[in-house]
Amino acid sequence: MGRKAMPIQLHLLQGNKNRLTKKEIEQRVEAEKRLKPKANKVKPPAWLSDEAKKEFKRIVKEMQDLDLLTNIDVDALALYCDAYVNYIECTRIIAEEGLMVEYTNKAAETNKVPHPLLTKKKQLHEQMKSLAAEFGLTPAARAKLAIPKKEEKEPTPEEKLFGDV
Repeated sequence: MGRKAMPIQLHLLQGNKNRLTKKEIEQRVEAEKRLKPKANKVKPPAWLSDEAKKEFKRIVKEMQDLDLLTNIDVDALALYCDAYVNYIECTRIIAEEGLMVEYTNKAAETNKVPHPLLTKKKQLHEQMKSLAAEFGLTPAARAKLAIPKKEEKEPTPEEKLFGDV
Protein backbone atom coordinates (compact mmCIF):
# COMPACT_ATOMS: atom_id res chain seq x y z
CA MET A 1 0.00 0.00 0.00
CA GLY A 2 1.32 3.42 -0.93
CA ARG A 3 1.86 6.40 1.31
CA LYS A 4 -0.83 8.96 2.02
CA ALA A 5 -0.85 11.89 -0.36
CA MET A 6 0.39 15.12 1.16
CA PRO A 7 -0.37 18.73 0.30
CA ILE A 8 1.98 20.23 -2.25
CA GLN A 9 3.30 22.85 0.21
CA LEU A 10 4.37 20.11 2.63
CA HIS A 11 5.89 18.14 -0.25
CA LEU A 12 7.99 21.15 -1.24
CA LEU A 13 9.12 21.75 2.34
CA GLN A 14 10.45 18.22 2.43
CA GLY A 15 12.63 18.86 -0.57
CA ASN A 16 10.62 17.99 -3.72
CA LYS A 17 11.90 14.42 -3.68
CA ASN A 18 9.73 13.50 -6.67
CA ARG A 19 11.41 16.25 -8.72
CA LEU A 20 8.15 17.88 -9.76
CA THR A 21 8.50 20.61 -12.37
CA LYS A 22 7.22 24.14 -11.84
CA LYS A 23 4.27 23.38 -14.10
CA GLU A 24 3.36 20.23 -12.14
CA ILE A 25 3.63 22.15 -8.87
CA GLU A 26 1.37 24.92 -10.17
CA GLN A 27 -1.16 22.33 -11.36
CA ARG A 28 -1.19 20.69 -7.91
CA VAL A 29 -1.65 24.06 -6.17
CA GLU A 30 -4.60 24.90 -8.42
CA ALA A 31 -6.13 21.42 -7.99
CA GLU A 32 -5.87 21.67 -4.19
CA LYS A 33 -7.57 25.08 -4.25
CA ARG A 34 -10.45 23.67 -6.33
CA LEU A 35 -10.84 20.66 -4.02
CA LYS A 36 -11.05 22.64 -0.77
CA PRO A 37 -14.60 22.25 0.61
CA LYS A 38 -16.63 25.12 2.00
CA ALA A 39 -16.64 25.93 5.71
CA ASN A 40 -19.94 27.78 6.06
CA LYS A 41 -21.88 25.06 7.93
CA VAL A 42 -19.51 23.84 10.64
CA LYS A 43 -22.19 23.26 13.27
CA PRO A 44 -22.78 20.30 15.61
CA PRO A 45 -25.21 17.70 14.24
CA ALA A 46 -28.61 17.40 15.91
CA TRP A 47 -27.94 13.82 17.05
CA LEU A 48 -25.15 14.88 19.43
CA SER A 49 -25.94 15.13 23.13
CA ASP A 50 -25.84 18.58 24.74
CA GLU A 51 -22.49 17.84 26.39
CA ALA A 52 -21.01 16.63 23.09
CA LYS A 53 -22.32 19.74 21.31
CA LYS A 54 -20.60 21.86 23.92
CA GLU A 55 -17.28 20.07 23.24
CA PHE A 56 -17.85 20.38 19.47
CA LYS A 57 -18.34 24.15 19.75
CA ARG A 58 -15.29 24.48 22.01
CA ILE A 59 -13.04 22.71 19.49
CA VAL A 60 -14.45 24.65 16.52
CA LYS A 61 -13.85 27.93 18.38
CA GLU A 62 -10.24 26.95 19.17
CA MET A 63 -9.54 25.83 15.58
CA GLN A 64 -11.29 28.71 13.83
CA ASP A 65 -8.11 30.66 13.09
CA LEU A 66 -6.37 27.61 11.60
CA ASP A 67 -8.84 27.42 8.69
CA LEU A 68 -8.74 23.62 8.76
CA LEU A 69 -12.31 22.58 9.52
CA THR A 70 -14.72 22.33 6.59
CA ASN A 71 -18.32 21.21 6.15
CA ILE A 72 -17.28 17.65 5.37
CA ASP A 73 -15.29 17.38 8.62
CA VAL A 74 -18.37 17.88 10.80
CA ASP A 75 -19.27 14.20 11.12
CA ALA A 76 -15.75 13.09 12.03
CA LEU A 77 -15.49 15.83 14.66
CA ALA A 78 -18.94 14.87 15.96
CA LEU A 79 -17.72 11.26 16.36
CA TYR A 80 -14.76 12.53 18.38
CA CYS A 81 -17.06 14.59 20.62
CA ASP A 82 -19.47 11.67 21.08
CA ALA A 83 -16.59 9.37 22.06
CA TYR A 84 -15.31 12.09 24.42
CA VAL A 85 -18.64 12.29 26.26
CA ASN A 86 -18.94 8.48 26.45
CA TYR A 87 -15.38 8.29 27.79
CA ILE A 88 -16.23 10.75 30.54
CA GLU A 89 -19.36 8.76 31.43
CA CYS A 90 -17.39 5.49 31.60
CA THR A 91 -14.83 7.18 33.83
CA ARG A 92 -17.56 8.50 36.13
CA ILE A 93 -19.25 5.09 36.47
CA ILE A 94 -15.95 3.32 37.14
CA ALA A 95 -15.08 5.92 39.78
CA GLU A 96 -18.42 5.28 41.51
CA GLU A 97 -18.39 1.49 41.28
CA GLY A 98 -14.65 0.87 41.57
CA LEU A 99 -12.12 -0.82 39.31
CA MET A 100 -13.15 -4.27 40.53
CA VAL A 101 -16.77 -5.49 40.61
CA GLU A 102 -18.33 -8.66 41.93
CA TYR A 103 -19.32 -11.25 39.36
CA THR A 104 -21.37 -14.37 40.05
CA ASN A 105 -20.71 -17.20 37.61
CA LYS A 106 -23.01 -20.12 36.63
CA ALA A 107 -21.73 -22.19 39.54
CA ALA A 108 -22.98 -19.48 41.93
CA GLU A 109 -19.45 -18.49 42.89
CA THR A 110 -18.80 -14.82 43.41
CA ASN A 111 -15.49 -13.38 42.26
CA LYS A 112 -13.98 -9.94 41.91
CA VAL A 113 -13.29 -9.07 38.26
CA PRO A 114 -12.12 -5.90 36.49
CA HIS A 115 -14.97 -3.53 35.70
CA PRO A 116 -16.43 -4.36 32.26
CA LEU A 117 -16.44 -0.68 31.29
CA LEU A 118 -12.63 -0.64 31.41
CA THR A 119 -12.62 -2.37 28.01
CA LYS A 120 -15.11 0.13 26.58
CA LYS A 121 -13.10 3.00 28.04
CA LYS A 122 -9.96 1.73 26.28
CA GLN A 123 -11.84 1.46 22.96
CA LEU A 124 -13.13 5.01 23.31
CA HIS A 125 -9.62 6.22 24.15
CA GLU A 126 -8.23 4.63 20.97
CA GLN A 127 -11.03 6.15 18.88
CA MET A 128 -10.43 9.59 20.39
CA LYS A 129 -6.66 9.30 19.92
CA SER A 130 -7.07 8.40 16.25
CA LEU A 131 -9.52 11.22 15.54
CA ALA A 132 -7.52 13.74 17.59
CA ALA A 133 -4.48 13.07 15.42
CA GLU A 134 -6.53 13.66 12.27
CA PHE A 135 -7.69 17.07 13.53
CA GLY A 136 -4.38 18.21 15.01
CA LEU A 137 -5.67 18.07 18.60
CA THR A 138 -2.41 16.70 20.01
CA PRO A 139 0.99 18.41 20.22
CA ALA A 140 2.56 15.88 17.84
CA ALA A 141 -0.25 16.25 15.31
CA ARG A 142 0.04 20.05 15.42
CA ALA A 143 3.78 19.79 14.83
CA LYS A 144 3.05 17.85 11.63
CA LEU A 145 0.57 20.53 10.56
CA ALA A 146 3.02 23.37 11.15
CA ILE A 147 4.11 24.33 7.68
CA PRO A 148 6.45 27.32 7.81
CA LYS A 149 6.39 29.71 4.86
CA LYS A 150 9.26 29.09 2.49
CA GLU A 151 11.31 32.20 1.88
CA GLU A 152 11.59 33.21 -1.76
CA LYS A 153 15.15 34.04 -2.76
CA GLU A 154 16.58 35.32 -5.97
CA PRO A 155 18.16 32.48 -8.00
CA THR A 156 21.88 32.67 -8.60
CA PRO A 157 23.17 32.84 -12.18
CA GLU A 158 24.25 29.19 -11.93
CA GLU A 159 20.75 28.15 -10.81
CA LYS A 160 19.26 30.05 -13.72
CA LEU A 161 21.53 28.21 -16.16
CA PHE A 162 21.52 24.73 -14.63
CA GLY A 163 18.93 24.53 -11.87
CA ASP A 164 15.20 23.87 -11.86
CA VAL A 165 14.21 27.51 -11.44
